[in-house]
Amino acid sequence: MKIKQDKKSLNVTISNDSQIFYYFQALVDKNFKNKLGKKDKIVIFNDKSEWVQKRYFLKLLSRIYAKKTGKKRKKIWQIERAIDKTIKIRLIKEKQLQKIVHIDIDFDEKKGLVILKMDSKNRVVVRGVKNLFKNYQVFYNPSTESITIGDLDKEFLPIFEDFISIGEIFDNFLRYDYKIGIFFDIDEHIKSKKTKKRKGLEIIMDEFYKLLNCDLNDPYEKIRKSYLSLAKKYHPDNIDSDNNIILKVYGKKFQKIQKAYETIKEYHKYSHKVA
Repeated sequence: MKIKQDKKSLNVTISNDSQIFYYFQALVDKNFKNKLGKKDKIVIFNDKSEWVQKRYFLKLLSRIYAKKTGKKRKKIWQIERAIDKTIKIRLIKEKQLQKIVHIDIDFDEKKGLVILKMDSKNRVVVRGVKNLFKNYQVFYNPSTESITIGDLDKEFLPIFEDFISIGEIFDNFLRYDYKIGIFFDIDEHIKSKKTKKRKGLEIIMDEFYKLLNCDLNDPYEKIRKSYLSLAKKYHPDNIDSDNNIILKVYGKKFQKIQKAYETIKEYHKYSHKVA
């Protein structure tokens, strides 16, 4: 019996001991509603309403694990503290072929791409990865057996961490190789991407404010007064001239002022600065 834990789950692997597996299965069927049971796999989902029976189950699991492995219970107390985690129990039989896929994980900082390179062809894993990261740009290259994931955002890292912690896709066991700092590199890339977007928006907004002879920090009332004054000055109906060139120049200026004001007004509404 082997037990591994990550942030969200406690994974129990039972090798060639059907009796203890079916014993756990019977207990789970009797005491838990929020569970999933298969021929060789049991999943107890994290449901706070079932924490009482889950606490007793973890104590029993800890006791049996100590007995099977010879480890002292004092050294495996972490098992009993996994109350807020999903519990996964799997039976591995001697003749059962365990599919293991090794994946090298890399990050291309220049292109902002996460690269998953597999050691063998496995379309099931490819489909699983595509489904898991369906909200991102996922490309599979069959010639190199690699998957690239792009267009990363702030939601990506938690999904990526779950992907690594699960370590399994449709009965394929995944083994990963990656440098420790990869999560930091990805996080920094996502932050810098947001900063660039913000700077671009600030440049555009700054141009709009200048059109209204205002500054980014000016209150909305000052911006509105400046707009009304400029709109009156450049409105086609107020131009005392028959010169087509002057009328065209003033007309374009008026349109720019209108656009700038409407954009700034929406920005202030979004920022809760205008009722």
